[in-house]
Amino acid sequence: MDFDKIIDRKNSNAAKWDEKVLKARFGNEDMLPFWVADMDFASPLIVTETLKSRADHGVFGYPASDRGFLKAWQKWAEAEHNWDVPLSKICFTPGIVSAMSLGVHLFTEPGDSVILQEPVYQPFRNMIIRNHRNPLVNELVMDGARYAMDFEDLEEKASRPDCSLLLLCSPHNPGGRVWTKEELEKVSDICVRNDVFVISDEIHADLVLGERPHIPFASLSDIAAENSMTLMAPSKTFNIAGEKLSVAVFGSQKRRQTYIDGQLAFSIQEGSALALAIGEAVYNEGAEWLIALKIYLRENIAFIEDYLAKNLPGVKLMKPDAGFIGWIDFRELGLSHREIQDRLQEKGKIALVEGTWFGQGGEGFFRLNYGCPRSLLREGLERLSISLADDLIH
Repeated sequence: MDFDKIIDRKNSNAAKWDEKVLKARFGNEDMLPFWVADMDFASPLIVTETLKSRADHGVFGYPASDRGFLKAWQKWAEAEHNWDVPLSKICFTPGIVSAMSLGVHLFTEPGDSVILQEPVYQPFRNMIIRNHRNPLVNELVMDGARYAMDFEDLEEKASRPDCSLLLLCSPHNPGGRVWTKEELEKVSDICVRNDVFVISDEIHADLVLGERPHIPFASLSDIAAENSMTLMAPSKTFNIAGEKLSVAVFGSQKRRQTYIDGQLAFSIQEGSALALAIGEAVYNEGAEWLIALKIYLRENIAFIEDYLAKNLPGVKLMKPDAGFIGWIDFRELGLSHREIQDRLQEKGKIALVEGTWFGQGGEGFFRLNYGCPRSLLREGLERLSISLADDLIH
């Protein structure tokens, strides 16, 4: 659990650090990357121990069952989220994005409208469009220094005859909000009343850093569970995002069966033997590592806040409740979004995700991944200062 250790990820086929990818994405291969949402920490030791043990066996055939992984998640959900889920409500999925996209395909019709709450993780919009559905934006609003939902607008959008689905991001990416129980209950009430199904992406659920607990959407009530598909994964929690494994929870057995039938139709119902083994291992034995990780992430947030206050007073962090990605607000600088982006990339050579990638409301924001050793974070913030030096701060 040495989170200060620098691990060289170059030449390891890591998208975040690959020079060709950086060149294509940011126009320069010599960039310090804080963009892709995986962490620069070693995964828990149990991951490498499990992989070594499995490798020693020497045979890597088809797994007989995903039951061990699902049972481990079931115990984890009860311990971490006070959520008791029967195995009969759960099914394996090979990653949350593909699971959501299949859900869009199965639970809506071509031409339907699907609500998304921008600024939000951009693949939400992509999966709607690529499934020949129409994106319908319920834009988040600023409540002081944080995001809130516009429930009046959500009601109006949900009441449209062609609207059949809401994609919920909980905790929110990129803002880091952990939605309150009251907020989620309002979402559920609006969607049930208007016959709008909910797919809830809860990939950052285990990384709550504040006092407010994460509330799984399906745990709100039997009605909310019946009207939703909830998705969780160990990928962000234990820094194993490349392993492609997650779970889907359904309150409705009919919808669960529809989903399983859809997986079978596209032959995406199975996980890899190695992924299932390490997923089961981290849920059973990764809790201590996660506690230490969250302490380090809290300290990184405090470090960012202190650095910005002392060196870049015109730049603010939207303090996250969860996760390892920071939503940085540059709007006080009086520069255009493009000017800021050019300075970050050309002057500071720091790779952040531009806020416009997240859709409406992203103008003037950039996302910074602080899931990294503090010395690397310090260098990134220093490059941020170089990007915006002298008379640009006011």
